Amino acid sequence: MRPALVFVLVLWLGLPAAASGEVYRWVDSSGRLHFTTEIHEVPAEQRAAAEKEAASKPKTAGTVAVAEGAPAAIAPTAPRRSESTSRVYTVEVERAGTSMIVPVRLNDQVTAPFLVDTGATDVLIPKAVADQLGIRIGPDTRRVRYTTANGVVENPVVTLDSVDLGGARVEGVPASVSPSLGVGLLGLSFFNHFTYEIDAAQGRVRLRPNALAEQGLIRGGRSEAQWRAEFANLEGRRRSIDEALGETAASHGRERARLRSLLDDLDRDLELLGAEADQANVPVAWRQ
Repeated sequence: MRPALVFVLVLWLGLPAAASGEVYRWVDSSGRLHFTTEIHEVPAEQRAAAEKEAASKPKTAGTVAVAEGAPAAIAPTAPRRSESTSRVYTVEVERAGTSMIVPVRLNDQVTAPFLVDTGATDVLIPKAVADQLGIRIGPDTRRVRYTTANGVVENPVVTLDSVDLGGARVEGVPASVSPSLGVGLLGLSFFNHFTYEIDAAQGRVRLRPNALAEQGLIRGGRSEAQWRAEFANLEGRRRSIDEALGETAASHGRERARLRSLLDDLDRDLELLGAEADQANVPVAWRQ
């Protein structure tokens, strides 16, 4: 058996056994994100938040068209996709409580299990899978904060050459890398390209390309609303820290140095986000 396949099986066997309950997420004191199907495994002080988040997840039934709209006059510049918009891709899934696990092919190199998570902004890949793909995280890699029910985690952001689920393939997909998760999350930077249906009863996911990228309504895997949120988040954090710096007395040299360092990090992240937006031909209006 090839090493890549062994790795996939190890990950799969490490997943929670299928059960009839929810899949709960929680963050420990070290900032690590955990999944469990047993609510009693969640720390007592975080159980209410974990249950609330699990209950708020979209139920796996019905057809959901994703992606925010934008003026149709925008010239299309989309990731290349070979499939026709008339084709439907059907993928069998494994169950983990009410969540679903699917095998995803990344960069035409590595196949790994992913939880279907249409509430996640981006695809999230475990650090071990990123290492298999040869992805290297450096000091100049942009970081993004993701808010969960139990706290905030910060992960580096990369662009995957391709993401393939049962033949439904998208190129140039934004993804974040998690140092703590053993299984990935398949989020909206992939699903934005499809109208999809999740059939919980039969254990299947069906995807039909929606052509929003070809119409210019999705750029670099993100909708207009998502790009605006990315820029607004960084700008808002920068303003907040800048205000804190202005209110910090000159005699508090150590605190002022810390705040200046944070400002430098945010300026770098804004520059990197701008470069990503340029590469995806994101209109100026989407950055405001």
